[in-house]
Amino acid sequence: MYLSYTCVLFLLLGLLTLSESRLADEKLQLYKAFHEFAVKHNRSYVKNSNSSEFLFRFNVFKENVARSQSLNEGFPNGSTRVYGINKFADWSPEEFKAKYLSTYKPSKGLRKNLSGLKFKFQDLPTKKDWRDSGVVNPVMDQGSCGACWAFSVVETVESMYGIQKNASAPSLSVQELIDCDKNNSGCEGGSIKGACDWSLENGLVWSDQYPLTDKTGSCHNPSSSLPRVHLKACENNQYTTDEYQLLQLLAFHGPIAVAIDATTWHNYIGGIIQFHCYNNLNHAVQIVGYNLEGDVPYYIIRNSWGTNFGDQGYIYVRYGKNLCGLTHDVTFLDVDLNRNTFP
Repeated sequence: MYLSYTCVLFLLLGLLTLSESRLADEKLQLYKAFHEFAVKHNRSYVKNSNSSEFLFRFNVFKENVARSQSLNEGFPNGSTRVYGINKFADWSPEEFKAKYLSTYKPSKGLRKNLSGLKFKFQDLPTKKDWRDSGVVNPVMDQGSCGACWAFSVVETVESMYGIQKNASAPSLSVQELIDCDKNNSGCEGGSIKGACDWSLENGLVWSDQYPLTDKTGSCHNPSSSLPRVHLKACENNQYTTDEYQLLQLLAFHGPIAVAIDATTWHNYIGGIIQFHCYNNLNHAVQIVGYNLEGDVPYYIIRNSWGTNFGDQGYIYVRYGKNLCGLTHDVTFLDVDLNRNTFP
């Protein structure tokens, strides 16, 4: 009997030692991952691992890793991970929200389900990607300027110019909209509808005539003799009860600007977002296409957080579930080729 108890005791001690060793190894691996992250993203605190800032950021990093693991549990076995370590991995949710998601102002007075477009289901292609047509410019980075509202609208004007003129997309000025649209608040926030209204009235100059500075400046009204793209129409609608109309717009008209809830994008690394995305509109993006051919249909979304976010700056969100609230604040537009002055 004594021998039996001794064996059990040694077994328990062995398991405890193994468990402690495994925990120590996991912590070491996490520390290594954090150090590699900090070096890769040029974090200044990496130079002093004993500083309070280093320890604080390590704990935030650890919480983000745990959150990502929890979010990924909803996906089927074998699925590509959607959440993980990205360039925001040492930011708390509060910091991420304050820096990227606190400035969007949802549009007001939107009409519902009124695109005026009617197409038969069988006519809709199973996929559409406007990047293949050369009318989507490279992904931009808004930096610390909270002007997603301006980026999304200017990007859509560029694309529609390319489509309607059968040409490459021009590079138009986001900064002019940031500085001059007094119905919005520059880098402090704004709405897609506000940007739409200003662009309809004033048009947009080329970016080399009014370069991006990533901060709100004084409006210096470029010369009226400069080339400018004018709009013929800019519609802001809701499609909360008919998401299929978004596919019609994308397939038969062109890219669109939408407001979305990007809260969980804090930890996004790639793949198709299928869960954990709600309707608290706090960001604006451009949708440039969709794909219905796989097991999970999805939208192709161009963001403005640089190419070192997501899939080279793109995010994929499941179609058909109104995920991220992307049917609540939708904008499509036409340029006026008869009025425009071109370089």
